Amino acid sequence: MPKSRKASALAILALILAGGVAAGIWYASPARKQGGPLTGAEITALVSGNTVKGPKFSEYYASDGSIRGREIEDTDEEYQGTWHVEGGQLCVAFPSHDYRSCVSISRDKSSEYDFADAGRHSKRTIVAGNPNKL
Repeated sequence: MPKSRKASALAILALILAGGVAAGIWYASPARKQGGPLTGAEITALVSGNTVKGPKFSEYYASDGSIRGREIEDTDEEYQGTWHVEGGQLCVAFPSHDYRSCVSISRDKSSEYDFADAGRHSKRTIVAGNPNKL
């Protein structure tokens, strides 16, 4: 191919690529409304292999779906449970406490997360890994 044809072909290709980017068709993931609920995949990525801390407890969410927790009160009681993501909610079960719940999670403006179910909201902090060796 002569140089001028090659240059023209490259210029056309550049225009096509630039048009695609301008039109937003290049693998742009849809932007979630800031502060809106996390998706199921985002929830899994957030909690799996990490620790969720509340004002009176600390819970490690293992990647196998198990939870190992400790109450931060006078008793310092340890407990176990399970977790899974269903749709856009984190579902937990703690048989020893006769407790089951599913919550949606939204990121707060700070580093905290809002766990919400049935109109109730509670703030939680996510800590990387298992620093409390639960």
